[in-house]
Amino acid sequence: MERSILIHFDNATGEVRVEAEGFEGLSCLSATQPFEEALGVVSESDRIFKEESAPQLRTTNSTQTRLRQ
Repeated sequence: MERSILIHFDNATGEVRVEAEGFEGLSCLSATQPFEEALGVVSESDRIFKEESAPQLRTTNSTQTRLRQ
């Protein structure tokens, strides 16, 4: 599967969201981190995980949150 980093801009609210597609487990974190830091968009408490990260989330101290679409 092709891996992609998507950056969503909401013109009405000014909200910016970084999304990773095609990554396995938590490998998306290292891929999205440079974009998140450059844009200043995500703190650890605001991060939302997709189902693909669930197997690794169960073995860490992180809290799993579903992506709202």
